[in-house]
Amino acid sequence: MSEPLISAIVPIYNVEAYLRECVDSILHQTYSNLEIVLVDDGSPDKCPEICDEYAKKDNRVKVIHQKNGGLAKARNVGLNNATGEYITFIDSDDFVSKRYIEFLYRGAHENDADISIATFSSFSNKHVPKLSIDYINFKVLSKSDCFERYTSMKTNVAMPLITAWNKLYKKELFLGIVYPEGKLYEDAFTTYKLFDKAKKIIYSPMKLYCYRRNPQSILGESFREKHLEMIDAFKEGSKYFQNKAEKNISEMFTIPLLMREIYCWWGAKTILGNKKLANDILKAYKTDSQKLKKKKNIGYFWFVIFKVIAICPWLYIWYRKLCPQHVGDR
Repeated sequence: MSEPLISAIVPIYNVEAYLRECVDSILHQTYSNLEIVLVDDGSPDKCPEICDEYAKKDNRVKVIHQKNGGLAKARNVGLNNATGEYITFIDSDDFVSKRYIEFLYRGAHENDADISIATFSSFSNKHVPKLSIDYINFKVLSKSDCFERYTSMKTNVAMPLITAWNKLYKKELFLGIVYPEGKLYEDAFTTYKLFDKAKKIIYSPMKLYCYRRNPQSILGESFREKHLEMIDAFKEGSKYFQNKAEKNISEMFTIPLLMREIYCWWGAKTILGNKKLANDILKAYKTDSQKLKKKKNIGYFWFVIFKVIAICPWLYIWYRKLCPQHVGDR
């Protein structure tokens, strides 16, 4: 049986220092029936020239140049121009194991899955990431298991589920689903819809994707008002499943929603100095904390902490001071 065409979509903006490493890691995949869609999102550096250079060297590379429209638009343009049966996203400042696509496809094929998920190894420019070299069987995730992970308080559990990358999707899942343009966290507004649409989702703890902790990237940015969109993403997720009468999953979104609300309260208060905005966010947190129920994806300790912070929010400011900088939005 011939291998299906798989499209690897790479949104590109201002990553001249990392782009070759990223594209080379895709070109050297053990799975060869690839279409590599490089979407130059109006990059102001030499990325456009590098993209054209690769297109001349390998006919699997397709280059799209466009005016800067943001990451979501770049993903959507990539999807509109991809012709593969399967889709994977790879961010242009990251790179992947040479068996990234082979293992993700093998899992999807053997399990007849719509989405296969691996995990990642994060690294900085000073450290070499550790990747899995052996195949580890995939586990079928029930819908409940999937969203328990998606809404987990643990970054290493939730992040591999929420992100657009480190996954292989059947392209048909994107019919009627697009990344919301102009949003900072476009994957948090979208991935849960793809999971809901998929008939079968599988997961393996294999570390196949290398995520660069880049201080210039979205996840590396210090707090700004645009980060309030995180609140909207999880509110929309909760409402999405509430409208489908899937109350159990809707309630799971309360945990990440509260985490982002208290983080944005802290950011508005201490970073932006916007007292009114901070008060509005804190009011929403107090209201939403009343909806929190004891579930599998939250232990009793953190259940109590969320309730206590609604009464004594200054405890969170103390927490931010004591915790290392990589605490991020949690």
